[in-house]
Amino acid sequence: MQSVFYQEVEISMRQLTILALMLTTFAVVAPTIFAGPQDGDWVDLFDGKSLEGWTQRGGAAHYDVIDGMIVGSTVPNTPNSFLCTDTMYTDFELELEFKVHPELNSGIQIRSNSLESYQDGRVHGYQVEIDPSDRAWSGGIYDEARRGWLNDLRNNNAARYAFKQGDWNHLRIRAVGDRIQSWLNGVAAADLTDSMTGRGFIALQVHGVGGRQDKLTVQWRNLRIKENPSIIEHEQDESDDSGDLLQSTEKTPGIVFVDSDGGEIKKLAGGFRFTEGPALGPDGQIYFNDIPNETTHVFDPETGATKVFRRDTGSANGLFWTANDALICCEGGRRQLTRIWKDQVDVLANEFEGKKLNSPNDLVLDTAGGIYFTDPRYGSRDNLELDVEGVYYVNTRKQIFRVIDDMKRPNGLIMSPDFRTLYVADHGDAKTWAYDVSGEGQLTGKRLFAEIGSDGMTIDQAGNVYLTWRDSIAVYSAGGKEIAQRVMPEAPTNCLLVGKTLYVTARTSLYAIETEQQGLFD
Repeated sequence: MQSVFYQEVEISMRQLTILALMLTTFAVVAPTIFAGPQDGDWVDLFDGKSLEGWTQRGGAAHYDVIDGMIVGSTVPNTPNSFLCTDTMYTDFELELEFKVHPELNSGIQIRSNSLESYQDGRVHGYQVEIDPSDRAWSGGIYDEARRGWLNDLRNNNAARYAFKQGDWNHLRIRAVGDRIQSWLNGVAAADLTDSMTGRGFIALQVHGVGGRQDKLTVQWRNLRIKENPSIIEHEQDESDDSGDLLQSTEKTPGIVFVDSDGGEIKKLAGGFRFTEGPALGPDGQIYFNDIPNETTHVFDPETGATKVFRRDTGSANGLFWTANDALICCEGGRRQLTRIWKDQVDVLANEFEGKKLNSPNDLVLDTAGGIYFTDPRYGSRDNLELDVEGVYYVNTRKQIFRVIDDMKRPNGLIMSPDFRTLYVADHGDAKTWAYDVSGEGQLTGKRLFAEIGSDGMTIDQAGNVYLTWRDSIAVYSAGGKEIAQRVMPEAPTNCLLVGKTLYVTARTSLYAIETEQQGLFD
């Protein structure tokens, strides 16, 4: 840095002495005039007007300042792009808001570097993920161009469901010593201890999109940083709840149904032909299907009203909303698994090994964005192409794998609260089985769970499994012991526990029963 007092003239020793005394006196009298940000002060990283203090590295994506935001736009056939701070940071707390296109992966680089000695200057280092896919790992920590995932969110369902698709999200990141933490919209996300890199720049990533021609964008605003956050603040935040919804299945089963008047079976809506597939939507409402009428309805617990959500559903059966607000449907009539986001309908699976699926029936999602679904056939069997009524797994790349092939007619299925066990009912053999989940689509340790089958099913935080069988809801503990039963006015077809309310689809109606147990979601 050049001195403001530099002149191309000789300065005598006496002049230097006088000058030094003047500077010392000035510093004592008015030290705050030249003082920069102090440790623990928030400093804006972006002035809202220009990209001064930032340098682009990597690919050729566009970065523009629009209405006080930094907007990153994709460009075809270019690698990942990074808008990097010129300043390097060690210990800090960073806050920002972002909004991303639902099909664009992105991230925030922290303590990252671009060194000639590492892959010719390739940007590498810790990245706090922005993931709008159904996997929903926004806030997880990835090691860009080095080791891959260091702390994903497969064990933190609360953080996965904290993401707001198509809206602004708040991200808080703290790096102190060898510990890196993140919070998404106030929910604790990642917590990593790693000492590989202690210093580097911060960067905004626009992920490469291959040859895709249409422009996808990610936006950032309100970026600010606090260097060397105090130890007091650090210790106070140690008590933050993780919000982790992956509960242990070792809890005491407890009482299930309320015996008082609160435990009565309430009819919420009726007049349908055959109801199925209750699912909790991102708006807190209950979505369910009337299969023969090819209609998806939605029940509002706040008002008690039911209205049509979608028609021409392809005789949709099972439904499941993802963490990022997409609706996955088993369209049995069309023999396909679909994903709906707003007005866009994508086919995730419709065949296996070149043969048409039988009739996708029920489904459940894991925490890596994968989907397990059953594929039985009820009714006419004239047009069957597959000789197995199986269970399949579809990953985030739309690859399909048959994971169970030895059942007569698989139907309902659900995962345990910790996502380590998959329960599958063989409706054709009147049995329900449990499997250990050892990886994405990897099942081992098959064992008999219950001597009854089930249509649809649900589960509570204690790990109790609710089976719909014949005229009743039968509840089994995680250990496979029947602990409760409730006869329904109509034969139940599926059920869903939200908070302490058990919603039941039963032939022509939608019912509700209050319980003593807590569902995985409120």
